[in-house]
Amino acid sequence: MKDDLREQLSKLDPMRSDVRVVSPSRDELENIMQSNPVKSYQPRTRWLSAAAVVGAIAAVAIAVPVLNGDSPGESPAPPALQLSLGGAALQSCIAFDVAILAEMETAFEGTVTNVEGEQVTLVVDHWFTAGEATVVELHAPDGMQALIGGIDFVEGDQYLITAAGGNVNYCGFSGPSTPEFRASFEEAFGS
Repeated sequence: MKDDLREQLSKLDPMRSDVRVVSPSRDELENIMQSNPVKSYQPRTRWLSAAAVVGAIAAVAIAVPVLNGDSPGESPAPPALQLSLGGAALQSCIAFDVAILAEMETAFEGTVTNVEGEQVTLVVDHWFTAGEATVVELHAPDGMQALIGGIDFVEGDQYLITAAGGNVNYCGFSGPSTPEFRASFEEAFGS
């Protein structure tokens, strides 16, 4: 009876069994809590931040070709896509399902080229959703750098990443590229 119950409970666990879980130490948690007090939810701030990011990307998209002296006929490389490693990590996890994976607005496979402090840089190897950027930068918000440990990013390794609303999805919807995980992405989005 206990084995049957254990099997049923493992099916409800949203985290895949091959995902390594790294827990921050008590000192790291205390440091996070003391350095970044919790603020009340202010949806207007989130929209203003999103508008500022969109405005900055638009300004860069206009300024870079002008400053580089590109002729109007040339198409410049798209700017790096900026994603947050913080927001989605605070939400509840849902069980991994290819049908849910197929609904993700951002999905790609990339190789980590740099892990430095609160930023991870990936070169996009393959877009599963419509994407143009060749580089994606993942940022941990101030005080939440420990969340980078939610996915153990290693330079030179490939990762399958999904995001919604500019936030990287955890709970088994992003992680190291394995043949099984890639097969799930190909099933969800096609190759």
